[in-house]
Amino acid sequence: MPNNNNTLFCFRCYHTWKKRKSPNPKSCPRCRSPYWNRPRKRVSKGIVLKMKDMIVGIHNKIIELSGGERGIRDDGGIYNSTYKLLNHQYRNQRRPTSIGAFALDEFAKRHYFIDGNKRTAYAIAKIFMLINKCHLKIQYREATNFILEVAKFDTKINFEEIKRWLDNQCEIIEEKDVENYLNKTFVNITLGDEENGRH
Repeated sequence: MPNNNNTLFCFRCYHTWKKRKSPNPKSCPRCRSPYWNRPRKRVSKGIVLKMKDMIVGIHNKIIELSGGERGIRDDGGIYNSTYKLLNHQYRNQRRPTSIGAFALDEFAKRHYFIDGNKRTAYAIAKIFMLINKCHLKIQYREATNFILEVAKFDTKINFEEIKRWLDNQCEIIEEKDVENYLNKTFVNITLGDEENGRH
């Protein structure tokens, strides 16, 4: 497994790169922002497109590792939900479980992809909560039954119930640890350590 301490993550353009020197760089090598290690407060079209592409990439990797059919049903829907999620994050930076609940509610219920919608929703929720200093401890295999209930067409589980469930499944982490948790999550997705079946 790669050394997570040598991988950096830009909160502005969501670029990842290998750390070559110490201390940390003054700016992101891609977007050149000096605020690369601070979450963005304004949502631009470029950032929405960048995050949408990352979500599609995560979905494709999940399908590759744990099975299912690749493909997008509603590209515009992914863009719209990504825009809403980024705006929700801006308004709720001190409420990470609200952000995670929004991600699960938005992406698990809407079938934007041909397959793997719930697995993708879990990964998005986990990543966005980590960006906001909250670690979702429960693994997908243990969360499957709850997420399946959330995704049902006639589900009785509302946003507040999802949030309460997340409150019981996570822990607040220090800002200095966010980067390592994020890198570990991306590494797990890349290496398949969180392969948990097809849903």
